[in-house]
Amino acid sequence: MSDVGMTDPRDGGAERQQQLDAAARLYEEAATELDSAAAHARRAAEHFRSGEVPRGTAHAWATRGHVLAAQQPLDEQALEHRLRSRV
Repeated sequence: MSDVGMTDPRDGGAERQQQLDAAARLYEEAATELDSAAAHARRAAEHFRSGEVPRGTAHAWATRGHVLAAQQPLDEQALEHRLRSRV
C-alpha cells in the first residue's frame, strides 16, 4: 500500500508536508502516465485510420498500460484513505 497520508494530515508539521509532497508526486506521476496514454491513443487512431492494424493495436495496448500504471497508485491511495475517512 502507498504511504501517502498514513497519518492524520491535520497533525501539522514536517510530517504533514512530507505527506502533501508525496500526494503531489503521486498525482504528477499519474498525469505523466496519462499524458503518455493520450499520445499512444492518438497514434493508435492514426494507424487504424491508415489501415495499419498491428501498429494501431500495439499503441492501443500501450495506451491501456499507461492508464493502468496511472490508476494503480491512485487506487492504492483511495483504499488507504477509506480507512481514515470519517462519516
